[in-house]
Amino acid sequence: MTSDKRIRGGGVDRRDLLKGTAALAGAALLPGTAYAAETAKPRRGGTLRIAMPYNPASIDPMTGRNLTDLNVLYQVFDALIDFDPDTIDLKPGLAKSWKFTDPKTLVLDLESGIEFHDGTPFDAEVVKFNLDRYKNDKRSNVKSDLGSVASVEVTGKSQVTLHLSVANSGLPNILTNRVGLMVSPKSVKDHDGNIDRVAVGTGPFKFVSWEDNVSFVLTRNDKYWRSGLPHLDGISYKIIAELNTAARTVTSGQADLALNMQPQQKAVADRVKGIVAKATPSLVFFGAFFNYAHPPLSDVRIRQALNWGVDRDEIVKVSVLGLGEASSAVLPTGYWATDPETAHYYKYDPDRAKKLLADAGFAGGIEIPTWGWPDQNSMQRQELLMAQLAKAGIKLKLTPVSPGQAMQYMMIEKRGSMLISPCSCYPDPSQLYEALYAKTALRNAGKIELPGFRPLMDATTTAQSIEERKIAFAKLQRFTIEQAMELPQYVSYGVNIMTPKVQNHRLGLLTVPKFAEVWLSA
Repeated sequence: MTSDKRIRGGGVDRRDLLKGTAALAGAALLPGTAYAAETAKPRRGGTLRIAMPYNPASIDPMTGRNLTDLNVLYQVFDALIDFDPDTIDLKPGLAKSWKFTDPKTLVLDLESGIEFHDGTPFDAEVVKFNLDRYKNDKRSNVKSDLGSVASVEVTGKSQVTLHLSVANSGLPNILTNRVGLMVSPKSVKDHDGNIDRVAVGTGPFKFVSWEDNVSFVLTRNDKYWRSGLPHLDGISYKIIAELNTAARTVTSGQADLALNMQPQQKAVADRVKGIVAKATPSLVFFGAFFNYAHPPLSDVRIRQALNWGVDRDEIVKVSVLGLGEASSAVLPTGYWATDPETAHYYKYDPDRAKKLLADAGFAGGIEIPTWGWPDQNSMQRQELLMAQLAKAGIKLKLTPVSPGQAMQYMMIEKRGSMLISPCSCYPDPSQLYEALYAKTALRNAGKIELPGFRPLMDATTTAQSIEERKIAFAKLQRFTIEQAMELPQYVSYGVNIMTPKVQNHRLGLLTVPKFAEVWLSA
């Protein structure tokens, strides 16, 4: 396994990420207090009861669309490369080691003797099958993640070699995410390629059942290849769309843990004796995605007007009770790949927004068809955004639908011009930019790349040192902000609410849980 940060892209610690943002949340959120290490000995047994607000879009890593799908995916599937939740430092997964033999060749040496939940073996042929499927399948939403991979070669029973068309120093980080999750080829073949509702991996838990918008059940993988894990007998998810109701299942004792909460729920839970409400900095940003392939958002002046018309500080204060960082960038300012110089490029200036609209031929104002989410917290944030933009002459014609429907309508069916939504975070920043702006990316509704984007994007992956990558990301960040390719509003904190019974739960920078090492105290 390489431990060279020149290749990895660098570890990220919550202490670094908190620079400039800790004052917003108070000392109680500092690392070491938010996730104090448990000293109790792990206990075997029990079912973890979870309340989560979002129904998975799919349990096939290839076709899922939302960050919250990973609440389930990381329990059923193992990744080729694993990571530490707090730092994103890489560690062995199904690949016990890896190295770049040159900037365009990545060799993975795999663990042996591992079986999928259906009893079929994991080996190099399986890895090639999965990576080829993620890259080439017509239903794949993750093609851009493997855009630099030209071919995958089996170079031994337990070894694969990835040949790249362009150097990609962030690829090991990318293999910790969706495209690194290994699914059983047999399950794919048995279901004619569609495993949206069937999950067969090598992970610590096995899929049992899924009832849409109601429940999700997993059971312990007794043959898990990591000795002594998992500690839990199973996981029972209740899907509860309303955040306040989901939080109340924990405070009333009906659930042990509520995932994907917001600061409003934390504020209530903080007043309940015996309940633990944790918040930690994350790499998740809240914003709005544009379809800039056709009018009106094909005009950069209108996209810029939208950005000048938003009071990000007010949104953070009102919508998340100050628990976030207002930003024009898609990454927090304490993060190594973020350039502070342009992170706050757009100040609130409705008059400037009006002038840009007039220059674009909309002196009387403009209406933009927009998708949003229907839950109470999202509606409050969206209504505030609409009120701010109205002062600049921009009317959002908002249609609230579920997160899965919103992605389907905007990104796949290409209906509407804008989607107000949080964005998934990724282990490597190059992956985030690819997922937002690459021609084949799911979140690029128009499926075009703006002129000038690709050379700047490629520079972030061909760079072979942290300092070179920082310079490349600063240039890419400036380009995306000046071109107003997004409407970022703030970078959020992750919030979970739980009972003290839940031990060793670490949310981490990516706000996606892994429960193999979680246990329930007696």
